[in-house]
Amino acid sequence: MAVRMLTTWQEWLEADRLIDTAFLHPWDEEKATQRVKAQAKGTEPRPVRTWGLADDDGTLLAAVTTLDRQMYCGDTVVDAGEVHMVGSRVESRGSGNVRTLMANILADFKARGHAFASLIPFSCSFYRKFGFELASHAMKQRVPIDQLAGIPCDFRITHVDREEDVVPVRGVYEAFARTRNLAPVRTDADWRWRGNGEFGERGWLMDDFRHDTYVLWDDAGEAHAYVTFAFKHKPNMFYYGEIFVTDLAYDGLEAFLGVLGLLYRLRAKASHVTLELCDDIDLATILPDGDSMERTAVDFAMLRVLDVCRVLELTVHPMVEGSFAIEVDDSFMPENSGIYQVCCGAEGTRAERRDGDADLRVSIQTLCLLAIGRIGLDEALLREGTRPLANRELLERVFTKRPVHFQL
Repeated sequence: MAVRMLTTWQEWLEADRLIDTAFLHPWDEEKATQRVKAQAKGTEPRPVRTWGLADDDGTLLAAVTTLDRQMYCGDTVVDAGEVHMVGSRVESRGSGNVRTLMANILADFKARGHAFASLIPFSCSFYRKFGFELASHAMKQRVPIDQLAGIPCDFRITHVDREEDVVPVRGVYEAFARTRNLAPVRTDADWRWRGNGEFGERGWLMDDFRHDTYVLWDDAGEAHAYVTFAFKHKPNMFYYGEIFVTDLAYDGLEAFLGVLGLLYRLRAKASHVTLELCDDIDLATILPDGDSMERTAVDFAMLRVLDVCRVLELTVHPMVEGSFAIEVDDSFMPENSGIYQVCCGAEGTRAERRDGDADLRVSIQTLCLLAIGRIGLDEALLREGTRPLANRELLERVFTKRPVHFQL
């Protein structure tokens, strides 16, 4: 068995065919061939790397595409690798081919300085075997629009109509993202003006619908929030339908409520508003009739720690002074297993490998959730493989829950 990076358009075509077949997607060979040839010539971008595992006869058995990402951990930008698409032949499944590919890919990510690896799983239990853990959470909330009546919007509102209107939107997002661990760093392409009131690329779930963006301003001319949404009409009712919020950022709860008040102004066109909120804001607790809402947990993205020292230095809560030792168990990347001494204070956090006794023992998956603030120490103690040993008072102050905005 041989694992290697695929570099020719013929190899990309075969990998794309294998992945589409594995996902039971329709396959258009002519379009796929045109696309990969253009990518090989450089006339069309190819943001992914493609990995393949072949048997001794050269037959491709499994393929994976990967992406490079950046995300915020506080004010720091962190490099991460995304396992984008994973496909294996049905005929050879159960042979460990994906495991072999994953070991090579994660080693490559780590060697290139990535602190984390991420993916969207088909099965959480399958990818936990490789050290990944659920790190995102969002609540999809479908709200009857009349429930937003009475929520004030005292901000001045503008519609994004021109290229220069995108500048304050980007500013609001970047300030918002820096207050939430793992929020994606958006590139210039994400803010590129497309015309007709739109910028960036539409999300694939709402690719066929127009998107509108509104910005909320105070009297001093400072932008405090923006909301982007798509309108989807009801069957046989072209002028009436529902609003789907596709992007949202704000600098405080007053601005968030202002967004809700703005959305209520769309009631002549829409019966419901659907939002996905990552801040644990349950609208049923603030709206008149919570029973009228539909709430669903969504957005199950997984994360994996690759560089333990780097992650501890970036994500341990900075407003604590002290020192502790944490023992990490990583069965898939055993080079990460060991004891790490962490010293934190006003000047920052430093972590290094050492021998000796530990104050806390955790799996690599639990370390991930603790470090990013997805869970606190009490929740970590409920997880398999966690063992408190000493220094609990300090650990409770170090590992606190914080806002996480992890989206792929």
